[in-house]
Amino acid sequence: MNKYHLLVGFSLIFIIVFFFNFLALASDITFGGQLNVSLTGFYDNQSGFGYLPQANLDLELFLPPWDNNEIRVAGSLYTDIVNGQLDFFWKRLYWKHRFDDFHLTIGRQPISWSFGSLLNPVDYSLGAVALERDYSTKFQNAIEIYYPVNWHTGLSLVASSPDSLENTKIGLRGRTLINDFDITAQFVQEQVIAVKPGQQRFGITAKGDIGKFGVYGALGYYRDEKKSFSLLVGADYSYFFPSANRLYLQAEYLNIPPEVLSQITGSLMIRQPESQDKNVHLLTGNISYQIDEFSSIGLTSLYNFNNGSALFMSNYTNHLSTITTLEIQVGIVMGEKNEVDASSVVSWFGELSQVFVELGISYAF
Repeated sequence: MNKYHLLVGFSLIFIIVFFFNFLALASDITFGGQLNVSLTGFYDNQSGFGYLPQANLDLELFLPPWDNNEIRVAGSLYTDIVNGQLDFFWKRLYWKHRFDDFHLTIGRQPISWSFGSLLNPVDYSLGAVALERDYSTKFQNAIEIYYPVNWHTGLSLVASSPDSLENTKIGLRGRTLINDFDITAQFVQEQVIAVKPGQQRFGITAKGDIGKFGVYGALGYYRDEKKSFSLLVGADYSYFFPSANRLYLQAEYLNIPPEVLSQITGSLMIRQPESQDKNVHLLTGNISYQIDEFSSIGLTSLYNFNNGSALFMSNYTNHLSTITTLEIQVGIVMGEKNEVDASSVVSWFGELSQVFVELGISYAF
């Protein structure tokens, strides 16, 4: 990595922040954004110790809507550590018009059919949202038509091209309310115009309340060279203390094909080989506690019952001011379990694969 280029990149990010703030003061155009800087130290059982500095600058231009039209412009400037340079990608660059009977959106836009789960095996793009974080696959060059049937029922038709025309895909989603449960049915066809069309995905989700608990679930069916199914069931619960502090609990069980697991978790876990035919049994959980109105702590965990790999990730967030936030994250990744020594802790949790500590600061403007 070229440290000189990296230093120049960080300097340019700070200069751009103050430049856009100056423009916002000098004109009627409204700019906003957030600067995120982090340093991650890690240990890997193969490569040893290391560190990874990162920075990205989210920028957005706010334009007032007119005559049922809306234009959104937002992008992210980030450091490319591998090549030692700055890079940029659009998050939002679209035009939206609300016709009498439907809404039309054209351009770069976020598309995700999330329903509150930690992992989503039936999203429009698998892995677009994972563990409450957005990833680059969420932002698509797309055309979306939304047709509202009534106040709780609607249809969405999406056609997008993530990177090339050959990879164009389409999706159809219907959503309604049945007995106070939010129900959706959806279909996605990958590589619709390629010589050999890609995977077809069908999904059904449901979400609602039973007593004090929120419950949800999803069924997925995937058809390409082989056919496979997925199942997700989950529940969440919130408890408010007399001091108004909140304790939030969430847990879900997934039974999914190994290739789907690799898509929805990315590099978060050591996975089953995709050549295996049997589904992966995965348990995920999240617990968070709001200490006060400025700070919170949390723990997220994932456990693969098939091979014993696991992820434990804790975080602490503190709003130092109205525009500055501190976040500390600690993660432990466990590899495959040891089948030889069944009496050891390693045989249940797997061998230590990676440890990382990330310190990040964000500044909103």
